[in-house]
Amino acid sequence: MEKCIIPGCPHEGGNQLGIRCRRPDTTAVWAPNCNVFLCNEHAESGCRIDIRITPANDGKITTNVSVSGCDESISRVTMIRRK
Repeated sequence: MEKCIIPGCPHEGGNQLGIRCRRPDTTAVWAPNCNVFLCNEHAESGCRIDIRITPANDGKITTNVSVSGCDESISRVTMIRRK
């Protein structure tokens, strides 16, 4: 199991962070997991999440996750599956 992304947290991160773009009928256009995890304590206590969107024309969703106070960022690239 993965480690919680919160610095100094000794717990396993059983909750995977993801982001989703939904159509009006609630089906997903895309919904990649971000390759970062939170323990139950941090998942249930709340987070402040900042989202910055940069348009791309490459058929991919790139997520970059960093934790406040850390210099490191975790990136993941996911191809968009078109209908």
